Amino acid sequence: MATVQGRHNLIFNKAITNVGEAYDICTGLFKAPVTGFYCFSFSYQADKREQSGLTLMKNDEAIVKAFDSNQPGIQHVDNASSTACLELQRGDHVSVVLPKSCHVCGIGKATSFTGFLISKA
Repeated sequence: MATVQGRHNLIFNKAITNVGEAYDICTGLFKAPVTGFYCFSFSYQADKREQSGLTLMKNDEAIVKAFDSNQPGIQHVDNASSTACLELQRGDHVSVVLPKSCHVCGIGKATSFTGFLISKA
């Protein structure tokens, strides 16, 4: 099972819908094209033998986290998700960060990120 590890922005290299191209598939950043209220969510799957987790970041601030410290030797999968609605100024950026010593599956559609404008301010 392919995994990604470290403390860095996750880069989702496939955007299913990216109207206005607010999500940059090269950097993993969603940059707010207009000031307004946005909704973001992420989900992941991970091998339960290792620690897993993700953090939703607004600029350099951690907004929400999903985290599981697993016991070595248990061979099942872990699934988690989180959602946050945020007020963003034009140019603010949102990303999903993989904390140091955590891992998530990076194959198929096991890990995902969604962001969209709810309403302009």
